[in-house]
Amino acid sequence: NHKNLEKYRQYQQMLADPRKITDKEAEGIISQGKAVVMINCSIHASEIGACQMSMELAYDLATKNDKNTKEILDNVILLLVPMHNPDGTQMVVDWYKKNLGTKYEGSRMPWLYHKYVGHDNNRDWYMFTQVESRLTIKVHNAWHPQAILDMHQMGGRGARIFVPPFVDPYEPNIDPILRQQVAMMGTFIASEMTAEGKAGVIHSNRYDAWTPARAYHHYHGGIRILTEVASIKLATPVTVKFEDLAAYAKEPSVKMPMPWKGGRWALRDIVDYDYSAAKATLTNAARLRENWLRNFYRIHKKAVNRTESPFAYLIPAKQKDLSTTIKMMNVLQMGAVEIHRASESFMADGHEYPQGTYIVFLAQPYGGFAKTMLENQVYPEIREYPGAPLKTPYDVVAHTLPLLMGVEAIQIKDPFKVKSVQVDKLSRPKGKIETVDNAFGYAWGHATNDDIVALNRLVKKGYSVFWSSENFPAKGKTYPSGTMIVRNKKGLVEDLKSIVNDLGVHFEGLTAKPEIKAYALNPVRLGLYKSWTASMDEGWTRWVLEQYEFSYKSIHDKEIRKGNLNKNFDVIIFPDLKTNTIINGNRAESIPPEYSGGIGEIGVKNIKEFVQKGGTLITLNSAADFPLKQFSLTIENSVEKADRKSFFVPGSLLKVLIDTTHPIAYGYEREGAVFFRRSPVLAAKEGKSIVAYPPHNPLLSGWVNGEDYFYNKSALVDVPLGDGKIIIIGFPVLYRGQSHSTFKLLFNSIYYGASSLGEL
Repeated sequence: NHKNLEKYRQYQQMLADPRKITDKEAEGIISQGKAVVMINCSIHASEIGACQMSMELAYDLATKNDKNTKEILDNVILLLVPMHNPDGTQMVVDWYKKNLGTKYEGSRMPWLYHKYVGHDNNRDWYMFTQVESRLTIKVHNAWHPQAILDMHQMGGRGARIFVPPFVDPYEPNIDPILRQQVAMMGTFIASEMTAEGKAGVIHSNRYDAWTPARAYHHYHGGIRILTEVASIKLATPVTVKFEDLAAYAKEPSVKMPMPWKGGRWALRDIVDYDYSAAKATLTNAARLRENWLRNFYRIHKKAVNRTESPFAYLIPAKQKDLSTTIKMMNVLQMGAVEIHRASESFMADGHEYPQGTYIVFLAQPYGGFAKTMLENQVYPEIREYPGAPLKTPYDVVAHTLPLLMGVEAIQIKDPFKVKSVQVDKLSRPKGKIETVDNAFGYAWGHATNDDIVALNRLVKKGYSVFWSSENFPAKGKTYPSGTMIVRNKKGLVEDLKSIVNDLGVHFEGLTAKPEIKAYALNPVRLGLYKSWTASMDEGWTRWVLEQYEFSYKSIHDKEIRKGNLNKNFDVIIFPDLKTNTIINGNRAESIPPEYSGGIGEIGVKNIKEFVQKGGTLITLNSAADFPLKQFSLTIENSVEKADRKSFFVPGSLLKVLIDTTHPIAYGYEREGAVFFRRSPVLAAKEGKSIVAYPPHNPLLSGWVNGEDYFYNKSALVDVPLGDGKIIIIGFPVLYRGQSHSTFKLLFNSIYYGASSLGEL
């Protein structure tokens, strides 16, 4: 196989696009081609078993000559990713060795095992924000594996390993052939492992296949086989008594016919279970090689011959934030989606659309992926029996890119004809600068995220920059409140030209000073709270701030306990953390003393003093509870005491109404969408409500149980306290680096928190 790798890779490419070959040619390729399997090990760095197993697997495949090994080598091409997150694995190894032999042996690290996203690196399979995701997708799209084995670990008091089938629901755009192949491969692995005497093998339990955030492969012709092996204390063995196992793990069932009897469980056991699952996957792919290749071809042929409605999605070239629109289309293209551009005006579903409109036809190899990412999700109501409680999802249920990113996309139900060309590369829109003689300054908009990057660059260079607090006339038109204005001085035009070339921002020269009040935007001394209880939201916040060129400093518990925060900070952000975590942190017995505890009661006092002396505290999502309780605000979380039967929203996109006159909402329109996940619903009796839910069901995409809790409640509130303010953002405003449409609410909050209102 190694002598003919490129030939076999080309075979995969041909089968992946049936428009380019005939059925007869496909059968010839199927008879000669190889099944391609990718094994992705230890994407979560603390789940160390799979990466240890990978070396043993590779060695055995390279050195053994038994019948099974030869069968695999003759019929399968293996893409082995021994360590998806090597930096994180090294962190885990270093931490484990440092504490080996102490009472903290096997304890959890006090920081993320990925620089930015921690566990969420396995939620990045449709947005591709992180370099590891992008590199993996590059290999995937080059080889189109029929099967991807994704090896994880889970809690230690249940089954010993989970394999598919998954539980309902499947995301509806996943091909039925592929769903059956997942079940077939999973049960084959389970039967092989049980035959080897490995107890505690379970399937059809807990894990679903709804979100593409974990399952890129399901939309690209390949199955995702998730394995979850029972964990230990990193590399330290544990002993689990049978009576301490979860109830479901003690009795034989159709899901798990041979329960584990309890006892010692070690890294060697994890490696052995992972090894057996890997060998079973490779064996199945080898023995059913032609079956895998033929069904791979069938799945793609169904995709390109699709006739169901909708026919296409249109993405107008004229958008409020074209740069973010381009980013959305780049995401689709990274997912191998073809995008066309209309060469003429055309009619679709009774409406005329102009030349230059972008078109995503759904009859293409990965039209299912495009449809999944562009449509609104409707999560099904699943009950075990009539009147039973609703089955709650395993993970989030909404992933609609146009809503997440603030892009207009139009679903077209019926076929239409148009001359178009496929667009291979989409680049940032071009900006421009309209210079004037003796300019007072230059104005630009507030509608795009890149407008804020331009602001950051100019502030860092020492220019005087403002937000207009009201509409003003100039150059024969009216500029809206929130318009950004930079005062002219030597060197400005050259700096603006550089920004125009990089960002596509449009600057307009102003000949006279507008007679208005404006917010002076001072350089912000921004602090981001970093708990020793590692927070993925803190990591995502760092990542987004860096992407948009904000300067910040991480603040740990010790600095907050020390006090005098106004000396070094204007604005402090609390990421999505529970109040107990912020105040009390890690338990003393669970981690070395330098990482135990939180900000404590003295830290609470110091944060309150920071705000009262003119500072701004911004809280994200569940951190809203901190000021509500600790500062005795007359704001309540309406769903704090609601149980899941009456209220549950598992990661959905909701409609909101926005007060666009407030500086935090500059650049927004009246209606918008926010992502809601484990979030508060604010009943505010003080402060200014800037983002609120409508007086009806706010659901746009996903699932809501308990819609009436939202009616007329707030999602973002600006609360004065002493000389400062608290900005409560009651939803994940930067959700996993995906919710571009709400990024500016945080960006504006940061600048507003350190601004001063006066004459321009």
